[in-house]
Amino acid sequence: MPTITLRSFELWQLLIDFGLFILIWLVQLIIYPSFRYSDPVQFQPWHNAYTGWISLFVVPLMFGQLAIYGFHAFARGTAWDYLALGLVLSVWIVTFAWSVPCHDLLHRQGFDRQVIDRLVLSNWPRTIVWTILIAVPIWQHRLWQILPSQ
Repeated sequence: MPTITLRSFELWQLLIDFGLFILIWLVQLIIYPSFRYSDPVQFQPWHNAYTGWISLFVVPLMFGQLAIYGFHAFARGTAWDYLALGLVLSVWIVTFAWSVPCHDLLHRQGFDRQVIDRLVLSNWPRTIVWTILIAVPIWQHRLWQILPSQ
């Protein structure tokens, strides 16, 4: 049976962070802006389906990220670990304080250009944070330390 090491957690962290990084930039630059061009009559059923499907990807990644950053903060306890955990928690706050209410309005009321614009704007903090969480370890060259060696 394989043992769980700090290095394996770091590899999972990298994979999750990279997944969220790609996902958030697709959402920010393509998916959310495309809401503005949706047929208002078809928007509500399409949006309801979209939120159900995207949640299957986002929710496990966000929980995984929270668990791994929490583990690192308590296992290693470096300044970066605590800062990174704070950044992850800030994503959760922004998600449930700003983004989820926008999606709830679109779910109930259908197409609303102002709510869509607010959704795009509210997603920028998450985009920035998830970019920081993948960029800093690469910048620190930790990426090459956690990848399996050959």
